[in-house]
Amino acid sequence: MTFKTWTWLGSASAAALMMAAPALAAPAANSVLAIPAGDLASALPAFSRATGVQVLADPALLAGKRTGGVAGALNAETGLTQLLRGTGLTFVRSGGAAILRPAAQKISTAARPAPAPRVEGAAAAVAQSPQEAESTVEEIVVTGGFANSLARALADKRKAANVIDAISAEDIGKFPSNNIAEALQRVPGVAITRDRGEGLFVRVRGLGPNFQIVTLNGRSAAVNENMRDSGQSGRQFRFDTLPSELVAGVEVGKTPLASLDEGAIGGIVNVKTFRPLDLGKTTVAASVTASRPELADQTDPRVSGLINWVNEDKSFGALLALVYDQRTLRQDRITGVGWSYVNTSTTLGKSLAAQGITLYPTAIRPTLEREDRERKGLVFSAQYRPTDATQLTFDASYTKLDDHYDELTYSADQGVATLVPGSAVVKDGVLTGGTVTSTSQIGREVSDLAHDNLMLALNIRQTAGEWTLSGDLAYGRAFSETSKPITRTRLLGPIGQTTFSMTKADDEAVPSVKLLTADLSNPALLPFRRIEFRTNDSTDEEIALQFDAERPVSLGPVSRIAFGVKYRERERDYNRADINYTTNLTGKFFGATYFEPFPVSDFLGDVDGTLPTTWAMPNPDAFWVLADKTQLGRARADQRNSYYVSEDIAAGYALADIDTSVMNLPLRGEVGVRAAQTKQVSAGHADNGRAAIPVRYVKTYSDVLPTANFVLDLSETLQARFAAAKVITRPSLADLA
Repeated sequence: MTFKTWTWLGSASAAALMMAAPALAAPAANSVLAIPAGDLASALPAFSRATGVQVLADPALLAGKRTGGVAGALNAETGLTQLLRGTGLTFVRSGGAAILRPAAQKISTAARPAPAPRVEGAAAAVAQSPQEAESTVEEIVVTGGFANSLARALADKRKAANVIDAISAEDIGKFPSNNIAEALQRVPGVAITRDRGEGLFVRVRGLGPNFQIVTLNGRSAAVNENMRDSGQSGRQFRFDTLPSELVAGVEVGKTPLASLDEGAIGGIVNVKTFRPLDLGKTTVAASVTASRPELADQTDPRVSGLINWVNEDKSFGALLALVYDQRTLRQDRITGVGWSYVNTSTTLGKSLAAQGITLYPTAIRPTLEREDRERKGLVFSAQYRPTDATQLTFDASYTKLDDHYDELTYSADQGVATLVPGSAVVKDGVLTGGTVTSTSQIGREVSDLAHDNLMLALNIRQTAGEWTLSGDLAYGRAFSETSKPITRTRLLGPIGQTTFSMTKADDEAVPSVKLLTADLSNPALLPFRRIEFRTNDSTDEEIALQFDAERPVSLGPVSRIAFGVKYRERERDYNRADINYTTNLTGKFFGATYFEPFPVSDFLGDVDGTLPTTWAMPNPDAFWVLADKTQLGRARADQRNSYYVSEDIAAGYALADIDTSVMNLPLRGEVGVRAAQTKQVSAGHADNGRAAIPVRYVKTYSDVLPTANFVLDLSETLQARFAAAKVITRPSLADLA
């Protein structure tokens, strides 16, 4: 099924004078400017709204300044130069923004000549005499990256027609973020789901990860699937595959626009990578860091580098960014603590109730988890801008995450049916201690997991008169697999009498368990139970073709119109096979050659409580040699758990920008509509109890999705926003199977 809802959102937000949007260093498209002569402080916001370029300035610099205005179809750099003519101000680029500063000033330098003034593009409009040139020094402006980033994010939020939050590379670089999810958790309304302490999925406005869309430079990202267990991520993008060093910024759209992909009730997370002409100059940057987690006691390196080259006339550029990191994990924990209420309708229940027991523990499971992660990432981008009217952009990104994990566990079962009379410790009706006869299962789970994610995209943008046309072709592929099968080796049997003591959660202690007659480190203690063997792989592919057109207009309150079409083909191929080996092995005892030494000597060493901290560690390879390989044929259950899903989506949109006033207050916004037709094909097998029967289902449906976003500028620092939209979320691909 398809989830639909109407979303209404109203908000007021404070912002600075600065208006923000795309980088000044990338003025591919001309903007139609019609800014009259007058106060410069009032003209700059109008310039930012018209061009989408961030302008930063000290208000003291603008006091009393007037501009002669600017008119015509101009790129942002030329337009700003003309706007500042005669004001005594110029600008410098910083991270894609324009920072205003006083023009170079003359001082007396009889002792030594000053360096010649730097001329930036068309910013130097007045000729100087040789004497003036000799006595001119260049002013150096130093800005803090983090402060500039906050101003940029705030300006982006203020400029946008829809409700967004943004975070830029300065933020990600300034904080210890292993991936983009770690950085996004600082955005209001965004929460993350962690896996082994690292950000994995993103939640927007309280909705789960399946209700979000993640795009890469505005293109739908292929999704890596969960391989660790039987659960599936569906459409959820795994942020642990994406190193933060490859990202220039992230926008979280909390209300939709007609031009954005449909499918997100919660929000759209757009990840933007670096591009050469956006940086605007030849640049080399590198970073080397290391960390050493206390428990794992291993040094984890993290290395990244970026090389950007731009030719002299800034018409062509190429960029390469690389990252490599390792992460070593160790977790000592107790899981599987179970509790049950006494059933007084049974003989056992009546006996327990007679002792004042209403709630009793069933088992605990101490677990040692060790994991080694290796992540590689690459971003390549090339841009060619032969004229201000034409720009070609090629983007490529590739990430690879390899994950080896080793999980060792044992259980201690509190069999209350064998509770020794007089040993029970009862507090407020809860059995917190006693002596029982127990069983234990020792298990070891080992696997190598791999996640690859590739995206290739080509974009061409052309200005023809007042029209700006754009075509985009993108291909994405995400492949996940168990590069080494998941192997679970299990031993199970009695361990004699044990005493136990359960603690309160706020006591900062673990339950205590003492084996009275057995030693879990003895390989001969427990008989073999079974080997569980699983292979898994998932391929997620998408190819998308998009065309957009826009132009400025003067139709009453309508200042711009735009329309576009997009076609997407997506395929998910998921395969899983499970086998349990028991034949001729279950119940047998094996010697020390089938086990390995326990890997640590300080398991749960920093917490109070007494329980076995070492135990027998099965060697899965040794037991695997004994397994019956004739069982490797594909079972009916394996065919039922595997599937193929395809999705063809044809969409189109039309929108209009509104620029008017209400009660002498500027009102701007965007209204539009998006229509999408979706065809889904699901193929797999159904089990009739005797055989796996091939099945195939086809479903086609259409949606019409209107959107409206309005911004009322109450003052230079206060806005009122209103948004309404009809949105959908498509079901998880696993649910379609």
